[in-house]
Amino acid sequence: MARTESNSLVAKRPFYKTPMAVAKACFIGTLLTDVTYWRSAEMMWADFSAWLLFAGLVVGVLAALAALVDLFTGRLSGAARSAWPSLLGNLVVLVIAFFNALVHSRDAWTSVMPTGLTLSVAAVIVLLLVCLLGWSSDHNRVEVVE
Repeated sequence: MARTESNSLVAKRPFYKTPMAVAKACFIGTLLTDVTYWRSAEMMWADFSAWLLFAGLVVGVLAALAALVDLFTGRLSGAARSAWPSLLGNLVVLVIAFFNALVHSRDAWTSVMPTGLTLSVAAVIVLLLVCLLGWSSDHNRVEVVE
């Protein structure tokens, strides 16, 4: 029997998705620690929020740089249309998180209430919308190379 080789090539996972998942976890953690601070007024939770924001921003910027690498190396070529809403949504989350970090740099109660908590909620809502857009589009495509 002759051996046949497949001409299909599975699309590779873009580089930016892994660090952005870590940044998203940090931003969701920020919301949780902001809510905990709001309920308890324990300064430790506001400090946790500030650190989570900082970590999320650093990793999010690395994810944005990885997205540029993906864009310029052609890793997004097969799923370019479905990747743009996700990329833009993640960029919006990073901008919200940046302003949230500025708010969290204040002292005590004003670092979280009410603006910090509101920005944390807004960031998580945008993250949820990005996830819904991601689920509605097909990211697991198989490209056929002939």
